Amino acid sequence: MRTIYLLALLSLLSACGISNKKVLEMEQSYKTEIGTLNEQLRNSRDEITRMQLQIAERKGENNALLATQDKYLKRLDELEEELDKAQNQALSKESSLSDALKSKNEQISKLENQVASIREVLKQEQETLQVIAKEFQDSLAKFPVAQYSVEVRNGKIVIALTEALLFKTGVSNRIEPAGLAALKTLGTLLNANPVLSIHVLGHTDNLAASRKNLDSWDFTALRAATVVRNLVDSQELGPNRIVAGGRGEFDPSTSNETSEGQSRNRRIEFLLFFPVENLPRKISQLAERK
Repeated sequence: MRTIYLLALLSLLSACGISNKKVLEMEQSYKTEIGTLNEQLRNSRDEITRMQLQIAERKGENNALLATQDKYLKRLDELEEELDKAQNQALSKESSLSDALKSKNEQISKLENQVASIREVLKQEQETLQVIAKEFQDSLAKFPVAQYSVEVRNGKIVIALTEALLFKTGVSNRIEPAGLAALKTLGTLLNANPVLSIHVLGHTDNLAASRKNLDSWDFTALRAATVVRNLVDSQELGPNRIVAGGRGEFDPSTSNETSEGQSRNRRIEFLLFFPVENLPRKISQLAERK
C-alpha cells in the first residue's frame, strides 16, 4: 500500500516538473526513513513483548509473594492464638498453683501450730512429772537410800524399789513390812495423781531363779503381780490404771559383774506417765486458751 502511494507521489512530482533524479533521491530517502520507522516499530513491539513478559513474571512473583504472605499471616494468626491459649493456660496454672501453694502453706502452718501445741503440752507434762517425782523422792526419803531411786526418764517417772525393801530372797508372793510401808507411801501419792497410768515391772539379776519350775520371766512377773495386787486391794488404786509385767534379767539397770550390781538389778520398777490418749484433749484445751 505504501509503494502505491509512493509511485503516485512520484508521478505527481514528475508532472510538477521535478527531475527523476530528485524524485529517486526522495524515494530513497523515504525508503530509508520507512525502514528506520519499521525497525523502530519492530523494536518497540519487541520491547512491548519483553515488558509484557516481565509484567507477567512480576505478576506471577507478586501472586506468589501474596500467597506466601497470606500463608505467613495465617500462621502468624495461628501462633497468636496458640500464644493466647498458652498464656491463658499459664495464668490458669499459675492461679491453680497459687491456690495450691496457699492451701499447702495453710496446712503447713496448721501442722506447725499442732506441733508447737504438742511440744507445749509435752513440756508442761515434763514439768509436772518433775514436780511429782520430787514429791515421791521426798516421801521415800525415810527409807534407806540404797533401796529405792526416783528419776524422770523418757517422759516417765521411774521409781525402783529393790528386792531388799520388798521381798525376801526367792519369795514372790509375800511382801515384807518395810515394803508394805513403801507401797502405802506410793499408793497415797498415786491416788493423789489419778491421771497417771502405772506399769509395774519385775526385774532380776543374771542368776538362776531360786524357785524350782520358775524361770526369770515367771519369777519377776509373779513379784510384779503381787505388788499390783497390794496396790489395788490395800491402797485402792483403780485396776484400770495399772499393768503388771516381768522383764526377767533382760533389762538390768547396771552391770551384773558385782554383787552390789546384782542387788540393784533385783528390783520392782514403777513407770508413771500421762496416757497418750489424753494428748489430743490437752492440745485442744491449750488451743482454746490461746
